[in-house]
Amino acid sequence: MKHYDIVALGNSAASLSFVTTLRKFNNDKSILMVDRENLPAYSRVLTPYYVANKTDRDGIFIVNSEFYKSKGIDTIFGKTVVSVDFDKRYVHLDDGEIINYKYLFIGLGAEATKIGLESDRVLNLRHLNDADKLHELYKTAKSVVGFGAGLVTIPLLSHLKDDVEKYLVISSDRVFSRVVDKDAASIIEDTMKNKGVKIYKKDNIKSIKTNKENISVELESGNSLVADFAIIGKGVTQNTHIFKDSSLNINWGILVNEYCQTNIENVYAGGDIAEDLDFITKEYTTQGNWITAVEHGEIAAKHILGIKEKYDGSIKNNTTEVFGVEVAVVGYFKDDVKTVTFYDQSRRYFRKLFLDENGVIIGCTMVGESNDAGIYYGLIKRRVKFDSFYKPNKFYTFPKILYATNFIS
Repeated sequence: MKHYDIVALGNSAASLSFVTTLRKFNNDKSILMVDRENLPAYSRVLTPYYVANKTDRDGIFIVNSEFYKSKGIDTIFGKTVVSVDFDKRYVHLDDGEIINYKYLFIGLGAEATKIGLESDRVLNLRHLNDADKLHELYKTAKSVVGFGAGLVTIPLLSHLKDDVEKYLVISSDRVFSRVVDKDAASIIEDTMKNKGVKIYKKDNIKSIKTNKENISVELESGNSLVADFAIIGKGVTQNTHIFKDSSLNINWGILVNEYCQTNIENVYAGGDIAEDLDFITKEYTTQGNWITAVEHGEIAAKHILGIKEKYDGSIKNNTTEVFGVEVAVVGYFKDDVKTVTFYDQSRRYFRKLFLDENGVIIGCTMVGESNDAGIYYGLIKRRVKFDSFYKPNKFYTFPKILYATNFIS
């Protein structure tokens, strides 16, 4: 049996941040990383670019194999964790191997939610293996259908060639319904329609028939679609199933405190699998974004090393691109609070700030340009008020946001 001071489960953004932070402050502790994929860490955000030939396969990797050796991190890649004995501090792998640890970090992420209709031409996009299959299908594709209104399906459709016929089927009343507000969604939807995407809203799949050359889709509305392949993007499910009979506190994800520590003292969690307090709502949530994952990894690593830096809560922070138009959301994005909107229709630049009852900025959605998303992240974290310019639910032209941003920065 092998023993390590620290074992990290998963080769995710959270785990990568975790081990990197450990090595920043300590070179003595033995570290092992375990992951089911026999690959260096890669960016899931870039997989749609690879599918659509916007980047090559090598372009999606964050690090190479030498990275782990250079940091003094042992790896077991290509094996799956089947269970953890928290009392004995054992990690059990699918080949029977057992690893003993002193501290454990769980960064196993989440899996794409299955709809039960997947096939060789109906696929999720979560892992590089999925991207490889879709990349191959795309080589001869003339039409593609996407199911789901989120950050997988829509970006992928937008990266496909102009001569590929594109369909989008969503059960909600707007695109990105869980990502942006209704005004931002309307602008994005117009952009998609102008690019020829046929959108079926408030609709669902009734049946899918797959043959060697294409798929036939029947919708609940009665509409029928024929496409070369389909991409499924119906959300994710946290990879907590191996802990279901354990003493670990689990809701949607693994519950963690301000140090990313679970209810088991020497066990930490971060990234998509972790459920922490939202910075704004103060409710437990899973954010599922890169920045939160990196922050989780840093906080957990520091706490193990005796550096007690409290985490003050996670913030929604997603950035993507739709037919060349940048889209970003930072923080709260629902229209049940005060808002200030900046919109230059001719340039299609859109900003909406969301304010609490005291005029403090708690969120922002952006369409058209997102290079200032980091500014808003900082404003939200610093609880900056917008009272100098605040007039509830009014529209302003885009240049106003530049002046306002400069003023409160």
